[in-house]
Amino acid sequence: MNLFNELMQRKALVAAAFLFALGAGLIGQTVLERLTPQVVQLSPTEAAAEFIDDAFAEDIVDLDTSERTATPTRVAFIVAYVSGAVRAPDVYQLPVGARVKDLVVAAGGLSDDADIERINLAAPISDGQHVRVPWIGEATIVAEAPPDEPDTGAGSGTLLDLNRATVAELDALPGIGAVLANRIVEWREREGPFQSVDDLGKVDGIGPALLAKLAPLVTVAP
Repeated sequence: MNLFNELMQRKALVAAAFLFALGAGLIGQTVLERLTPQVVQLSPTEAAAEFIDDAFAEDIVDLDTSERTATPTRVAFIVAYVSGAVRAPDVYQLPVGARVKDLVVAAGGLSDDADIERINLAAPISDGQHVRVPWIGEATIVAEAPPDEPDTGAGSGTLLDLNRATVAELDALPGIGAVLANRIVEWREREGPFQSVDDLGKVDGIGPALLAKLAPLVTVAP
């Protein structure tokens, strides 16, 4: 009887140890599952949809980048008119920020009788601006004859005699300032009377263009 009881006690101890080990294993597995990150298993349909979304997003980024790269840089232009003592007076298109020098270069450069001292080649140009390059000796404002001097009649159709005109009368002509007026008188006193209107071109500072402007206004009386 004692032997039977001893055997039953041993079986109970073994069963208790087995149950304890089984419970510990279940607890450990539960703790391990909670500590391990869960990996979501996607179905084939969901995985394919996610792959397509990622690829489409990459295509959008590539397309947006290529469009920004291919967009050309726009260059703004202005239009300006140049006249006077240049080789090709006309309207020209220039980039924004252009200077008077750029406009003169576009017009073929300055004429031989251009008065470069009276124009600022470094001045900026605005859209629609008119730049006029003056001739040598051209007056900025044509001076009027003093009240005590007779009218020369240059503006009323009467021709001015180069051999009798005074400095003031010559100064009143378009394109002739005080400097050129004195040169004409000095040339006449040094070389003798003008034989023709073309002799006016022999005066220093009077080029072909200015001579062409003066020819209809002056004469050489016999």
